[in-house]
Formats: sequence, C-alpha cells, structure tokens
Amino acid sequence: MPQRRPTPPPRALLPLLAVLAIAPVAAQSFGDRLGRTVQRAVEGEVQRKVDQETREATRCALGDERCAREAQREGREVVDVESGTAAPTGSSARAGTAAGLPALADDPQADHPRLSRYAGSEWIEGSNLAFDAYTLIAGRGAAGFRTEALEGRVTRRVYRNPGGRSTLEILRNYQQALEAQGFRLLWTCERREACGSSDFRATNGMNVGVAGDLRYLAARQVAGGATTTVAVAVNPQRSFVDVVETAAMDTGMVSAEALGDGLDASGAVVLEGLYFATGSADLLPASDAAIAAAATLLQARPDLRLDIQGHTDNVGNDATNLTLSRRRAQAVADALVKSHGIDRARLGVRGFGASRPVADNATDAGRAQNRRVELVRR
Repeated sequence: MPQRRPTPPPRALLPLLAVLAIAPVAAQSFGDRLGRTVQRAVEGEVQRKVDQETREATRCALGDERCAREAQREGREVVDVESGTAAPTGSSARAGTAAGLPALADDPQADHPRLSRYAGSEWIEGSNLAFDAYTLIAGRGAAGFRTEALEGRVTRRVYRNPGGRSTLEILRNYQQALEAQGFRLLWTCERREACGSSDFRATNGMNVGVAGDLRYLAARQVAGGATTTVAVAVNPQRSFVDVVETAAMDTGMVSAEALGDGLDASGAVVLEGLYFATGSADLLPASDAAIAAAATLLQARPDLRLDIQGHTDNVGNDATNLTLSRRRAQAVADALVKSHGIDRARLGVRGFGASRPVADNATDAGRAQNRRVELVRR
C-alpha cells in the first residue's frame, strides 16, 4: 500500500514556523548582548567616577583653595600642592610645607606672621599657596612696569580699610613694620599717574581699581636662609598684601635688569644676595647668582665703570670695620674679574666701614641693612 506524503502546511503558516525555529537561538543571542551591555555600563560608570575624582584632585592640586576646603569639609582627600601626594583630611600644613621655610597656618583669614594687617582693618579674602609663580612690580619706567618673576610660597590677603584713615597713613604703617624687621625697600609710588594702577591686576593680580589715590611699595629681606619679598598696595577702600617666600639658596632673584634700573634711577644700587663667612671677606658659593648678575650688567654695558663699595655695622672697632668693608668689596671685584672676565680697570674698590649707615645700628634688623656692598656709577 503506497505511503501517503505528509500534507505540507498551508503557505500562510510558513513565516510563523520559521520564527518558532529560530526563537531559542535568538533568545540566547539577546541574553548575551544584554549581559555585555550591562557590563559595559557598569565599567563606564566606574571609570566615570574615577575620572571625576581625579579631576577634583587635580583641581585642588593646582592651588584651588576653595576646592581644598570644600573637599576637607566633605571628608575627601586633597592632593598636596607641593609634593603631589594625598594629604589627610584636616591637615594644616597645606601652605606651610615648602622646603626651607617656616611653617605657616593654613587659615587664609589669618595675617601673615611677618606682616599683620593695619589696626582696624577687616579681612575680605585671602589664599595660601605652597608653591606658585608671582610677578613682582619692582619699578616703573617709560615702557611700563619693571617686573621680577618670582617663585615660592605665595600668601595673599585683601583687607577693608578702617574709616578715617588715609592711604598715606596705612602704607607708611606697613613700611615701618617691614623696615623694623630689616626689609629693604625696592620701590614705592604714590598716585595713579606714577603707579600705573590700571595695569596692576593684569600684572600681579591686585585689583586696585582706577582710584587716583593709590600707594604701593615692594620690599625684600634676605635672612635666615630664605628670601622674603612683600608687595603692598593701598587704595581708599582696600589694602592688598602679597608675601612671596623662597629658600635663599634656590633663588635667582638678583637680576642684571634690576641692578641697571637701580643705577639709572639713583646712580647706586645694593648688590643683594651676597654671603660672606662671619667676620671674613670670603665669599660663599651662595653669592654666585649675585656676582653673575653684576657681571651680566657690565657685559651688557661695556662703557659702564663702577665703584664697588663695602659697608659694615658698628660692631667692633672702626679700624677693623674699615678694613673688613674694603676687603669684602675687593672680594666682589676679584670674583667679577676671575670668574667672568670683567676688565679690572672698570672697577674701583672702596671701604667705608660703619661710617655710612642706612638704618639704626641699635637693632639687629638695622645692623643687617648696614652690612652691604653697593655698586656705584663712576
């Protein structure tokens, strides 16, 4: 008996049967794709969180003090500005860990220990940076500001002036406080026409406005293994106090340009950054940068002739001080000749002992100012 062939399904059912046949494979493939999608999403979210935390840490590391304070309040770690390592929450050494410098409290509202605010002034804003660049306004000429590029620990404060006080009174108070500590005045100006106030903010960040009544000073002290430079600007409403501190052995702050400007302005300039062994005329290696700056000046101005003049404080007898002052001036001249090839005929050497003080010998700070070597145009 012949076998019957199965009756083929109606043509209309063929699409449905095809779907049923591939359904298990499709379901497995969909599950695999879903799993991979979920995994990628999780990995992406983890990476996003890592990137976000890294960006926050980097922002703080660049000296964003507000970021640092907010992070500490929220219990997050802060990347230390100087070393690039994580500092524990609550650390107070953020601005006080620069190598070779004394510790400094992290509180941006606290006065700098070297220069307190004028009595009655109110704190407006401030920042402490363990290491940053700073452009010092050190003079002004026909071409604009004479500036120095500094690097070190930078402390900035802005205060609201008390009522009934003139800009002269406030700035004079700051100047006297600095001079009492042995700081040497680099430059001072008064009135907008002389100070160029409209350019301050773009140069050193001080937003002094456009008031005509503006006063400014820049001062420096080299002592105790560190160089401290201070800039103060005062307008009728506010006072701006910037302090830059750098380990003295690491600085190249003496510049030929600054020496030249000092000679052009007054015919004489103190050669900062010289170091002698105590009671001796032996120059220490830390003096190399200052000697090099003086040599660069002489090389740039081949017609320039200088008297190198030594001065001492009043400790000891007059004859000893006179001899020491001349020997120290001679040591500077010898270094210029032997190390930099300066023609000795261009250099005169004189010593004045303690006979020409520039500060009070009754204080340590005054005596430190009086111990100096000056370059004087001949």
